[in-house]
Amino acid sequence: MSPPPLRIALVAEDYYPQLGGVPEHVHHLARELDRLGHNTTIVTSKMRGHHEEEHSDVRRIGTSLVIYANGGVARVTVGWQLTARLEALFRAERFDLVHVHGGLHPTLGLVAPRAAWRANIPVVATFHSWFPRSIGYRLLRRPFQRILDRHAATIAVSAAARDAMSRYFTAPWEIIPNGVDTTFFRPGMNGDSRQFEIRQPRLLWLGRIEPRNDLSTILTAMPQILERHPGAHLTVVGDGPWRARMEHAARHLGGAVRFAGYANGDRPGYYRGADVYMCSTTRASFGVTLLEAMACGTPLVVSDLPAFRDVAGHAVFARPRDAGGWAEAVSGLIGDPDRREVMTQTGRVIAERYSWARIAQRVLKVYRRVLA
Repeated sequence: MSPPPLRIALVAEDYYPQLGGVPEHVHHLARELDRLGHNTTIVTSKMRGHHEEEHSDVRRIGTSLVIYANGGVARVTVGWQLTARLEALFRAERFDLVHVHGGLHPTLGLVAPRAAWRANIPVVATFHSWFPRSIGYRLLRRPFQRILDRHAATIAVSAAARDAMSRYFTAPWEIIPNGVDTTFFRPGMNGDSRQFEIRQPRLLWLGRIEPRNDLSTILTAMPQILERHPGAHLTVVGDGPWRARMEHAARHLGGAVRFAGYANGDRPGYYRGADVYMCSTTRASFGVTLLEAMACGTPLVVSDLPAFRDVAGHAVFARPRDAGGWAEAVSGLIGDPDRREVMTQTGRVIAERYSWARIAQRVLKVYRRVLA
């Protein structure tokens, strides 16, 4: 006899329309759990913008404010009686479990567990961030440790995320990585065209345009890339408060750079249309876009970060903020069709290991253990 379906609340400070690793993780985990016969509700806050590709059951409580933190844009939720409103929701929906993404992060990472415990519902927390240090965690270590001790399970998406938290807190950490939808992100019908010499290299940068993702280094490297490959063209996919500044910085490059703006559902087309995907972020706990690119068969040049080496050890690595190194790495990969072909094949194999069908089963195993 199979166990009964679960009612699960997935709580996330970040969700659509904001793009990033956490929204992707939460959205696809919810979809896969529903496919397995469970009932999931995504709990987040109200945000400006068109809420495309939402899960079928999204509850928005409070208002999301954008702040600058950790080298980029972050969000906090504000509103009247957030704890009471969340508790009322949790009781009304009779959830078996509350899974908080971004544990200990303000606001929902602290408020949602308190509301769940008031409703006598166990809490699982997933930690998604890497950071070099945290004054807040150092000052609030004792009260935050007490909160952490009440969690029924603590998950980190990578060894890097676990190690960042372990500087300040102790917990029985489990590593369950991000996943990728390998049916949505897949090679195109003409994927074998990547084998041939490239006359007009198509380069792709995709992400939120903010300092920690460091588009400026790529723009600085472009003149050197164009010296060796005059037909190279860079497409920048994404948006953010620093977009206007980056567009101004790229004006001297003329038609060699195009800013495509915000994209979500059409991301696979951008990956498939690129000969090289570049991820120049200066800090990362995992690398969801690396998985997306690999699932599409796109060769990679990425920042030399521990989290990226764990996910995509076959990629070409460049030192963060080293424009000359990036120019050399990208130009070298453009001129090496054999390596690009190996990366195309290897990347797809690696991506399959991170399919959401596999990752969701690992998360579900934690849920069953907690509820036992």
